Amino acid sequence: MRQFLEGSDAAYADLERKATGACLTFGNEEMPVGTSVPRARIGFEVDPASREARLFVDRGLHYRGTIQSVRRWFARGEKRFPDFGALRRWISEDLARAYEPPDRHPSDRVTPVELLTDLDAVQSEIDAMSSLRLDPHTLFQALSGVVRGQDDALRVLARRVCHHLARSAPRRPATILALGPTGVGKTRTAEVLAAALADAGSAHHYLRLDMSEYQERHRVSQLLGAPQGYVGYGDGAQLVDALSANPRTVVLFDEIEKAHPDILRTLMNAMDAGRLSAPSAQAGGSRQVDCRQAIFLFTSNLDPTGILKSMSEHEGAPHPDAVDSICRTQLGLIGVSPELVGRMSCFLVFRPLRVEVQVEIIALAIARVANEYGIEIRHIGSSVILHVLEKARDDRFGARPFEYLVDEVLGDCFAGAGQSHTGTAVTVEGPPFRCTVSRPAGTGSEETDPDGSAV
Repeated sequence: MRQFLEGSDAAYADLERKATGACLTFGNEEMPVGTSVPRARIGFEVDPASREARLFVDRGLHYRGTIQSVRRWFARGEKRFPDFGALRRWISEDLARAYEPPDRHPSDRVTPVELLTDLDAVQSEIDAMSSLRLDPHTLFQALSGVVRGQDDALRVLARRVCHHLARSAPRRPATILALGPTGVGKTRTAEVLAAALADAGSAHHYLRLDMSEYQERHRVSQLLGAPQGYVGYGDGAQLVDALSANPRTVVLFDEIEKAHPDILRTLMNAMDAGRLSAPSAQAGGSRQVDCRQAIFLFTSNLDPTGILKSMSEHEGAPHPDAVDSICRTQLGLIGVSPELVGRMSCFLVFRPLRVEVQVEIIALAIARVANEYGIEIRHIGSSVILHVLEKARDDRFGARPFEYLVDEVLGDCFAGAGQSHTGTAVTVEGPPFRCTVSRPAGTGSEETDPDGSAV
């Protein structure tokens, strides 16, 4: 990442061009001072329509420095900017400060950490604590606190993941297929799972692969790398690079039905043998990448009507064994490859969101968006949630548009409050929308208009 701090205009122009309409990744980049690992992967992406720019970093890393915007970048795994120019300014200003070494007093003496404590003993204690925290109930609580209305699927996921992590020598990666309509939490579940494992002390990274980008045969090289002598050799490979850096990675294969059959065949080999064969310049021309400790989570938007209908015929929530049988049967009926279905260890069925669940998701979205503006939500008026819910009448897209709607409805209000009340707890009310700021007892309260002025 340090290489971008003082990049020339020409270099940044070339970077913007290559990242427009595609995610341009760089592996093994130096991280800021105070990051949990010295090097990781980053990515640039520019939306060709809106020109919005995004800067990605491997999920699961922790930044202990004092630059708040950098800390939020690591916590979320990405940072969004209105355009590429804003991204460049943030890199040269905020991020650059994160690379500066902390000031040291002249009397400070640097003692090797190995002499300060027994690192092996500390690591043993950490491993023991981590294994205690990674029980299915605790993991389920972490998942369901963010992904709402999908408790049955999340319980199955938590149980399967904990079983996989408990294996000292797994023979293959965990392979889980999440089914259901769009916008009900399948992709979000993968993100939250990786974050929950990292918080529990399990050193899992996160990689999302959008299978709509892998519809052509030649895209296999984007996953595994191009052989020596072919176009793209040495450019890196998303899946191989991630697993080589950390075999414990949560890999999301989003919308797997869109992938080219050659991509699926490559993944089937990994799911069977627990390893990937990648091109190499060494003798033999290939190398083996271990993926036995990885978690492969696949999602699909294939018509779930048959699955949901079959499940509704059961009284109450069907047993996981019944869900497994229903999914395998229905996927076969709609033409999904038996080889792919047969390599899935379990299935998660995500249901359409009930209205009460949508209300919970909207409330969480309001809190997240407010946090991006630097303010904390203390309370949300019911009329605010109802207003957003009314604007989201079209449920074909599930909960995906909620965050955009929240920003559209409350962005002006939050921007005004954020300018003068950063870090302050507020109550959101309206319409007309306003932020009521809490004050110490006896001093009253203050409201801010969307432009930030007090009323």
